[in-house]
Amino acid sequence: MPGGRLVLHVGAMKSGTTFIQSRLFAHRDLLQERGIRVPGQRRRSQVLAVQQLLRGGGPMWDKHAAAVSRHDGTSIISMELLGPARADVVEALRDSVAAEVEVVITARDLNRCIPAMWQETVQNGRTWGWHDYVIGARTDRPSARTGAPETEAGRAFWIQQDLARIARTWGSVFGSEHVTVVTVPPPGAPPELLWDRLASLVGPELVGLTSAPDPNESLGAASATAMRRLNQLLDGEGLPFPQGHQLRKRLLTKQVLAARKPSEPAIGLGVLPWVTEEADAQQAGLVDLGVRLVGDWADLTPADVPGIDPETLDEREVSEAALAGLAGLLVALTRSAQAEAEAED
Repeated sequence: MPGGRLVLHVGAMKSGTTFIQSRLFAHRDLLQERGIRVPGQRRRSQVLAVQQLLRGGGPMWDKHAAAVSRHDGTSIISMELLGPARADVVEALRDSVAAEVEVVITARDLNRCIPAMWQETVQNGRTWGWHDYVIGARTDRPSARTGAPETEAGRAFWIQQDLARIARTWGSVFGSEHVTVVTVPPPGAPPELLWDRLASLVGPELVGLTSAPDPNESLGAASATAMRRLNQLLDGEGLPFPQGHQLRKRLLTKQVLAARKPSEPAIGLGVLPWVTEEADAQQAGLVDLGVRLVGDWADLTPADVPGIDPETLDEREVSEAALAGLAGLLVALTRSAQAEAEAED
C-alpha cells in the first residue's frame, strides 16, 4: 500500500497556477523541513518532467515519481499542463507513483478566463484576433457542441477550460471522490484567500508562507495587440513560436511589455449570455461528478472584466507599445552584451 500522499494540482490554466507554483518553490526547503516534498529543484524541473510524462515518459519524470514514492508524507506537484491530459497519461501517472493521489483543479470564473487566455495565447505565439477568439470560444463551447470543434481558437480555449471534462478524466482514473475543485476568489477578495484555500486542503504546513512570488504577468490591450502582429510577421519570416522563446516570451512579453500594463487600457469583456449559460453547465457537470469543493460555487459566477475591446484601439497606442517593446529589448540585449564583454576583460 502507498505510504505517502501526492497532492496533484493540474490547473486549470490562468487560475492562479503560477502564483501557487512560485510560492511552493520559494519555500521548497522550508516545506521539506515541515514534511512536505516538492519534487524538483526549480519550477522548470516540474515543467520538463511533466512534458516527458505527456510524451510517454522519461528519466526526469521517473525521478520525480521516485521522489514522491519514497516520501511517506505529503508531496506536491503543480503543473497546469496536466489538466487536459488523456486518460492513458493519467493512468501512466497513477502507475508510476506509490502514493495516495488527491487531484486538485483550481477554477476561475469563465468570463475572466477569456481575456486572460487570449493574451496568454498571444504571448505563446498565436495570431488569433480578439473577436475571432471570443467567437471561437462561443462556437465551440462544450454545452452546444454537436461534433468536432469548428475553430482552432475555440478548440485551444476549451482544451484548457472545460473543467467538467478535466474533472471527468481525472475522476475516471482516481475516483471523483479524490478530485477537489478549489475556486479562485472573485475580484475584491483578500489576495491570500486562494492560498489559504489550498492550505486548508494540503495541511497546516502551508500556513504562514506569505512571501510575494513572481506573478505570471499579463499584458495590456495595446501590448497584446502589438505582440499579435509581431507573431504574424515572425510567422511570415519562417520563425514560428517557440523559436526565439527566450527573447519573445521570457524577455519581451514577461519583462518589457508586462511592465507597461499599469499605463495601458486593460482587455475588457462584459458578460455575454452564452458565457453565463456555459458557466452554469460547467458547474452542473462538476456537481454531477461529485467532486469535492473548497471555496464557493458562487465564485464561478461570470463577472464583467473592466477594460476595452482591443480591436478598437487607436493605432498610435499600438505603435507606442511596439516601440517601447523594441526599446526595452535593445536595452536588455545591450546590457547583456556589455556584461559579457566586461567579464571577458
